[in-house]
Amino acid sequence: MSSHHLNEGFHFNRMWSWIGIIVVSALSIPLHFIYEWSGQLTIVGMFAPINESIWEHQNLVFWPLLIWWGVGYLLFHRKKNLSLTPWLVAMSASILISMLFIISWYYVLNGAFELETSLTNIASIFIAVPLGQMIGIHIYRVIQPRPIYRILVILFLIIVGALFIYFTFNAPDLPLFIPAT
Repeated sequence: MSSHHLNEGFHFNRMWSWIGIIVVSALSIPLHFIYEWSGQLTIVGMFAPINESIWEHQNLVFWPLLIWWGVGYLLFHRKKNLSLTPWLVAMSASILISMLFIISWYYVLNGAFELETSLTNIASIFIAVPLGQMIGIHIYRVIQPRPIYRILVILFLIIVGALFIYFTFNAPDLPLFIPAT
């Protein structure tokens, strides 16, 4: 692939990721309430938080980022000469960094400073998503496509997605899964 095609893919990835920051962050607010609004439909609970645990709140970034990046690739990979493996790795990094930031933010503020408010919890998403997306942009630009990366990323996404669904209905008795009071 020529450097022109790689640059075109990188520039599109950067633009798509910045738009994704706005869309995913904005959608996280109604997604937080959609389970309740749906009358607690099981299918909705598989993809949206069903309680106030930090684990369930990871649904606010995992599924929206997965869908955002997936739709971006499916709609534009040919037109914008996007490379699948770097796209998948960048997507996974964006998701993982966003999730880890939210968990870390919560436990540092709550555990170290005994500070837990709706405002600080909401702020974590509005910091985590841009941070994850910026790291995703960088990774897409620098990563060398290797077949093993594609396999590992697909396994990661399947396992994490399955764990979200499983733990929604079979949450272990651990602090990460216990709803805040």
